[in-house]
Formats: sequence, structure tokens, C-alpha cells
Amino acid sequence: MFDRITPMVKNLLIANIAVFFLSMLARQFFYANFSFFNPILPGSDELINPNFHFWQIITYMFMHGGIGHLFSNMFGLFIFGSTLETYMGSKKFLTYYIITGIGAAVLNSLLNTYEMSQMVVESEAYWRQAVTPMVGASGAIFGILVAFGVLFPNVELMLLFFPVPIKAKYFVILYGLYELYAGTAGLQQGVAHFAHIGGLITGFILLKMFGFDQRSTGGFRRW
Repeated sequence: MFDRITPMVKNLLIANIAVFFLSMLARQFFYANFSFFNPILPGSDELINPNFHFWQIITYMFMHGGIGHLFSNMFGLFIFGSTLETYMGSKKFLTYYIITGIGAAVLNSLLNTYEMSQMVVESEAYWRQAVTPMVGASGAIFGILVAFGVLFPNVELMLLFFPVPIKAKYFVILYGLYELYAGTAGLQQGVAHFAHIGGLITGFILLKMFGFDQRSTGGFRRW
């Protein structure tokens, strides 16, 4: 099984696991510098969040909040990533992975900024938002899920939490609807549901933009 892992997926697995264990050695330093803090402080005299650094929009994907968080994301990458890398090619797969992770951070940040704009600047809730970072590869993993569902829609998945096989396209739709519901209903506090949706949306747009959802006699469009 492990000898079938494609090169970029293997590199991403190693990088995520290595960063996780390194962050355990200097937790405060890693989380302060490489997690993603909301960039904007709406209504504040200090418009730009001093905790934010431009590289965080990429580095946050390699940070995780715990072993369970890391395992769930790397399991998704392990299960679905190699098939997509084989289809797209290693460089394009990595580009897709990174851009969907960035899209997840951007959507989540926009919604956080809007929420903060409705709060009193001096309030505890406002500053809790400002100093609470986002971590994890979940946005990029959701990008991978939507790509798998679009490119291989009729592949049947057997899931631990679902008693019967389900086609990939239906799994992605149901999971996306759940994330939308969970985000709007405020379920699972501390989970960035809208970042997951951001990964889904960004991934779907990329697939359409670059023609990865269109098979033709010439293969698929290059990007």
C-alpha cells in the first residue's frame, strides 16, 4: 500500500508530520509565527493585526492542533491524494493543494472580519477573534475531496461512519452541505467550517478554470 504513494503526496505527508513534531518542541514560537491570524482588525486604530505575517497564509496548512487533527487530515491526503496527483501531475497537484488552502484561509478571514466589524472593538469577543489563529490542512483536504468527487464521481466509497457504499459525488455534496449547516448553526466551536467550504469552492473553481473536469481526445487542458 505505502509503495503506491505518489512523490508529492509523500512529501506533503512527511512535511506535515515533521512540522507537527517540531512544533511540539517550541509550541509557542511555532503557533505565534506560523498559524494564520486574521489580518484585519476592523474598526480598530490598528487596522492590521500585529499577530499576522504574510507567510502564514501558507504555513498554517502545515500546523495542526493535535494528533487527531493531524491524523484526520493526513488520512484524507493519503486516501485521495495519490489518485489526483497521478491524474494532474505532481507540480499541478501541489499548486492545486496550496491554492485551495489559501482560498480556505481567505474565505474564513473575510467572514471573521465581517463578524468582528459587528462587534464592539473593546469587547472580549472581538479580541478573542483577533488572537485566535487558524491551523490545519483541512481547507486543502476539502479541495482534494471536491476534486475527487468531480473527476471520479461514480467511484464508490466505503466509509466507517456510513453503513453502505456511497458514490464520491454524493459524498462531497453531503459533506459540503453538512459543513455549511455546521458553520451557520455554530456547531463544533473551534472548527473553521467556512474554511472547509472555502477549500471546496476554491477547488471547484480551479477545476473549472483549468479544465480538469473535462476529458477530451487530447487529454485535458494544460495550466
